[in-house]
Amino acid sequence: MRILENARRIREIRIPADKNGMIALDTALQGMQDAETSFDSAARRISQQPAPQPQDTASLSDNAVALIQSKNGFDANTKVAHVADQMTKTTLNMLA
Repeated sequence: MRILENARRIREIRIPADKNGMIALDTALQGMQDAETSFDSAARRISQQPAPQPQDTASLSDNAVALIQSKNGFDANTKVAHVADQMTKTTLNMLA
């Protein structure tokens, strides 16, 4: 998860004057971490299930849906982080 690692690094490299800023990036990072946790949890549940029985397909489907939702959540938060990064670059260029 290279994107998540990069977002964590960006979060750590704050400009001292930016104590209250970067809210969008912080929110996106938290969303990516939540999505990663949710994805790992759903994957773990799927891997621990015995071979599916015909009556157990709902449980497997629920976990598959959770995986897809986690991926979509991660993707959405990645886009938010990208937009926040672009906004920061634009602001810095305007001030330079």
